[in-house]
Amino acid sequence: MQVAQRGLQVLVPAAQHISRSLPALTVTYRWDTIQQRLLQTASGKGDNAFPARTTQIRQGALQAHQLGLDLSEETAAATAELSFDDPTQAFKTKSTWEIARALLVLRLCSFDVLVDNSLKLMKVGQRFLGRRLFEAVMRATFYGQFIGGDSEKEIEATVRRLLHSGIQTLPAITIEEDIGDEIVIREEFYDSATQFYLDSIRLLARLSDYVEVPLFQLRVTSFLHANLLVIMSKHLDSGCPELSVENLASGLAEDNQNFHVSVLTDQENDHLRNTLRRIHAVCRECAERRIWLTADAEYTYMRPAMTQLMLAAMFKFNRDQPLIWNTYQCYLKGAHDYITRDIQLAKDLGMCFGVKLVRGAYMDKERALAKKKGYEDPINPTYEATGEMYHRLLDTMLGEISTQGQRCRLIVASHNEQSIKYAVARMRDLGIEKNDGRVCFGQLYGMCDQVSYPLGQAGYAVYKSTPIGPMETTLAYLQRRALENRSVLSGIRKERDQLWSEMKRRMVHPRSWKNV
Repeated sequence: MQVAQRGLQVLVPAAQHISRSLPALTVTYRWDTIQQRLLQTASGKGDNAFPARTTQIRQGALQAHQLGLDLSEETAAATAELSFDDPTQAFKTKSTWEIARALLVLRLCSFDVLVDNSLKLMKVGQRFLGRRLFEAVMRATFYGQFIGGDSEKEIEATVRRLLHSGIQTLPAITIEEDIGDEIVIREEFYDSATQFYLDSIRLLARLSDYVEVPLFQLRVTSFLHANLLVIMSKHLDSGCPELSVENLASGLAEDNQNFHVSVLTDQENDHLRNTLRRIHAVCRECAERRIWLTADAEYTYMRPAMTQLMLAAMFKFNRDQPLIWNTYQCYLKGAHDYITRDIQLAKDLGMCFGVKLVRGAYMDKERALAKKKGYEDPINPTYEATGEMYHRLLDTMLGEISTQGQRCRLIVASHNEQSIKYAVARMRDLGIEKNDGRVCFGQLYGMCDQVSYPLGQAGYAVYKSTPIGPMETTLAYLQRRALENRSVLSGIRKERDQLWSEMKRRMVHPRSWKNV
């Protein structure tokens, strides 16, 4: 009887949470409303930003909360010995509903048939359940677990909730394209996406007055057709001088009508000029609002052109500080060659250098494409080889940071506990302070909380990569998260075990719950 009563004490709050989520479907500033308003803005109608208002920030320990996470004395002891094995400490700010939802989602990600067909199942569910019911189910499961919201109110709530645990928000807009997604180039789509980026950056600036240097994520395929990236990459592989960093940087301007690349067609040149104007607008907005911008990596067949565009942005905006950061995927065999080449280029061109270091999230598709096209698999042969590559790049970047000071910055974006501990140990060896802003850590929103929360509580700068956007633009992202959860089994198993441990503890000691 006591067990049944305790079980009800777990399930009733969860059911109440689901019921409370239904009215949220009618919030202001849904994506369709935003898209309509952005298209009006492009045609000279409507407002140019979200309604201005003053955000009230929680006082107390967070008042002095800056990029280095200057936390209170009660967390100082945690810095002596970093541990990721205490679920009670890691999940102390998690509600019981959040723990139950995480357990459900991680369990679903363990079924291959669901993961392999996840995008198809979501689209079928959307068609048969109808928009309202489908969104209610998704918000109670995958969307609620991995997405930070699609309205100003929801995004602010996510920022506050993470900040309460000493963790910063790294917003990411999930607008992207792959080759073949669209045949026709629709400039108005990319203009609308750019405007949404600008509005989101302004929103982050309003929500982040208490952060010394907020971070924002950018996906290059939000601004141009993926096929143009492939075309440019092929020309770069051939050594085209007109696609040099310096020349591309000259096109990053409001007025770039004279910019032209002879190896591209007239249509491709028009699209490239528009792309450079869009990237310039977003980078300039970040520079004016002191928001640092990290560009995500995508597929390898786009990588040369994407990197070149970001290096061009660095050349223009990273003269005095690393405002623009590029991402390097350590599951690639050539990762170390890529980063050492770009570090040297940054030194030669006199620009600051920012790096986001990841393992990579497109392994299955990259290998399948290499097999289909008959070229060498670009991915490291084993998970261990990728881990070794990650540590190798960590050593390279931390060495540069220790000698170049504030001109180099790094976000260690990893879910691997050994890599996190390796980075912490190397920082200590090189005399890099955890709170001086040069090195921070990042994990995906809704994943790896057993690592993020102890890091934040120990005083390290920690960011959660938090996608924002409507349901329809996040389905592909949610599929990748399901694939990633399945592919990194050891870490997910530990996270699931710790969540179960905390859930059992709360069932035995329900009065110990701080959040329900």
